[in-house]
Amino acid sequence: MHPLKSDGPIMKLFKIILLLSVILLGACDDKEARFEAAKTQALKNPDPWQAYAQIGGDAVIIFRCEPNESSCLKDILHKYHDLALTLYTSALKQHSPAAFVDLFTRPDLPVELKGRMPELASELVKMAGSSRGDHASKDILRVAAGLLQEGKWVEKDSVRAAALYARAWNAGDSYAPASLSQLYSTQHDDASALLWQFRCTGICYSSLAHDDLLASLSTRQILRVESLARDHSILTVNGQADWETK
Repeated sequence: MHPLKSDGPIMKLFKIILLLSVILLGACDDKEARFEAAKTQALKNPDPWQAYAQIGGDAVIIFRCEPNESSCLKDILHKYHDLALTLYTSALKQHSPAAFVDLFTRPDLPVELKGRMPELASELVKMAGSSRGDHASKDILRVAAGLLQEGKWVEKDSVRAAALYARAWNAGDSYAPASLSQLYSTQHDDASALLWQFRCTGICYSSLAHDDLLASLSTRQILRVESLARDHSILTVNGQADWETK
């Protein structure tokens, strides 16, 4: 049996494999060190939501365009997942409005939080109810209103939903008028549904829905609703004395 030549093709292949292994191992070590540094920095941040966002960005940057590191990549990504979940739950514990809005608007719920959704939904509604109603509150007001309107994870309450949507609108939310129009339309309150369609400046319903509402009211009623829509203190046409005859 002949010894392997130091410059033979098999030995060259062996050297290449060995060199690649060393390079990949070094790359894994580098990523591990970067993760530990990011973890230390994140856990020092008093704002866990901000730290969570930063960790997500770091993970994307570190693992971009490097498909060959599958073994160590999986291990470090698991560590990032665990750290991200820790920061996310910490943000929820601190009642971060941004964290709550993210949780209830994301298409994929964290598996670890699915069992807590009714509890967290109830907390979200409480936070919205006690919010200042300023521009910073508009998202949490709208999301809480949506939960109450749908009866998802909380008891359905159209009255409270309408009140929160109205507060979101006053806080500058462009989705709220369309949501209120839909809510009143499902209650067959065409005048109030039209009131909110007149107030749509952002994402509104189709012209067909608008035409349907117009067809259900007289010209006098439509003009009266249009006039009422200019008064931001009016949230529903119901209760407006003699609104049909003025």
